[in-house]
Amino acid sequence: MTKSVMKPRRKARLPLAPPLQSRRKHVLIVVADGARARFFELSPDLRALVPARRADMVSPTSRRPTRDIVSDRPGRGFGSAGSSERHAFEAPHDHHKLEKHNFTAELAEALQEGCARHEFDRLLLVAPSRSLGELRQLLAPQVRKLVYREVAKDLTESTPESIRHALEDALPLPAAVP
Repeated sequence: MTKSVMKPRRKARLPLAPPLQSRRKHVLIVVADGARARFFELSPDLRALVPARRADMVSPTSRRPTRDIVSDRPGRGFGSAGSSERHAFEAPHDHHKLEKHNFTAELAEALQEGCARHEFDRLLLVAPSRSLGELRQLLAPQVRKLVYREVAKDLTESTPESIRHALEDALPLPAAVP
């Protein structure tokens, strides 16, 4: 008897298939300005905007007058030498801009938390150009990757129908009706 030189056959290992993903991406539409953010999703037939599960965000202090936000008046000083005129100093900060910045930072943090919970696959941002630029800087890199379109418009006071109409070119087309 001779010894066999061949090694015994091993069972073939099939590569693991990647997990299946749905074809339809979950799009979150954020319509914001410096004091309010509204969250929308597309309806299943892609024909209308419906409010998202997340509640709207509102910053009431951004809309209040400066005298209600800051209790102190700016300091006063004398004019040039020999003059008895007094002038008010300019405030070191614009308190409305600070409130709007704080609100935009809260919105960026809320979007980052939603991204971590996989609440959306794509993000459409609609905001005035100043708010949009500030939000762009404050977004985390993983959220910034999900932004597929930015629209520089102030639509926070609009109805969902008029928002859908204004964003027709940015949103996916509805499926053909059989």
